[in-house]
Amino acid sequence: MAEFDFPMPDVGEGLSEAEIVEWVVAVGDLVEEDHPVVVVQTDKAVVDIPAPTSGRLVAQAAAVGEIVLIGSTLFRLDAVGAVPDLGTPRHARPATPATVIAPEPTAAAEPAPTRKPKASPATRKRALDLGLVLADVTGTGPGGRITTADVEAAVGATKTPRSTVGTGAPKPALPAPLLHPPGEDRVEPLRGTRRQIARSMTESWRTVPHVTELRELDATELIRAHRTLRQHLADRDIKLTLLPLFVAASAAALREHPTFNASLDYDNEMITYRARCNIGIAMSTEDGLVVPVIHDADQLSIEEIARRIDALNTAARTRTLTVDQLSGGTFTISNYGSYGTWMGTPIIRPPEAAIVGFGRVKDAVVAHEGQPVVKPILPMAVSADHRLNDGHHLGAFVSTIERYLTNPVLLLAGHPAQGGS
Repeated sequence: MAEFDFPMPDVGEGLSEAEIVEWVVAVGDLVEEDHPVVVVQTDKAVVDIPAPTSGRLVAQAAAVGEIVLIGSTLFRLDAVGAVPDLGTPRHARPATPATVIAPEPTAAAEPAPTRKPKASPATRKRALDLGLVLADVTGTGPGGRITTADVEAAVGATKTPRSTVGTGAPKPALPAPLLHPPGEDRVEPLRGTRRQIARSMTESWRTVPHVTELRELDATELIRAHRTLRQHLADRDIKLTLLPLFVAASAAALREHPTFNASLDYDNEMITYRARCNIGIAMSTEDGLVVPVIHDADQLSIEEIARRIDALNTAARTRTLTVDQLSGGTFTISNYGSYGTWMGTPIIRPPEAAIVGFGRVKDAVVAHEGQPVVKPILPMAVSADHRLNDGHHLGAFVSTIERYLTNPVLLLAGHPAQGGS
């Protein structure tokens, strides 16, 4: 056998670091080639890191919750046979020595290679959050694979039943003590998705000069079009919301205003105008905010956009979003109106140049031909990178989105991919 250090690979788009979520293989265990050794969380997704070859794990470079730089040592493996050629990982940094070193255990007999329960990274993280050992969960998926539903069912099965008076049934255990006494502060590390959100928002606010316009739109025709399309698509098992129409209008506006579908490399003084229109959708999950991406949104019909959003929503709820689904965004939509918010000022996601936020539609009294009337009003806020767009650029872009949303028939007319939608 020969020991070698395995570096943390770049599993995303030039990421610089990852957080340890779970060690699937313990120090001293044998592991087979391509079997998951550790689960990590990056800015993009939760990812399994497999063993590059069969061998024994002799060291872990970091504990759960710690950060590992791309290119630095992730784990040390005593390989069976030749040491694999790992090459030089993209965006690699100088390797650092392992911080957790454990001696190889002695045993009378060689243990069998570790065969951990089959489960996705999202399922493993869910089990970790709930304090479950995956080996104690029965998998109902293909080949005995453990699903997130299996994990949550296992939690339900372990709940203490209520006692029955007079039956002699055991009394329920006393509630566990509080993790911290009342009145005391609780301090915990900033980790996981919340850490990624904090870093992204801090970088944006520190490095991108924002300019924001707030506008209220007459949503009369939008509501009418939505009602018609919703009835039309209901037979196709699509529950249409306003969000696909927001995506379609934003994509159409981005085609007309390329400086909002761009990114700025300030250090090298270069502007990249994106050929593709990939719109990120801000979604709230139990872990925090995620932004999966609808790729080539300008080439999709409203029906196709609705199906993509539904699929991404499901993946976000079940924590199965892939790196590809979270990568490549060129513009972002925040539909905070779905949470009841009226108006907000969205923050740009670098390296993007703009973001739009939509609030909750509600009736308001407005002037129409000199008379007060009640109309449904859609609040909208667009923030842009002031280094790429000035006030008149922003006003024109917002007006273009408004034109499509107040006259949604324009989203259907002449669109190459609309078809029967």
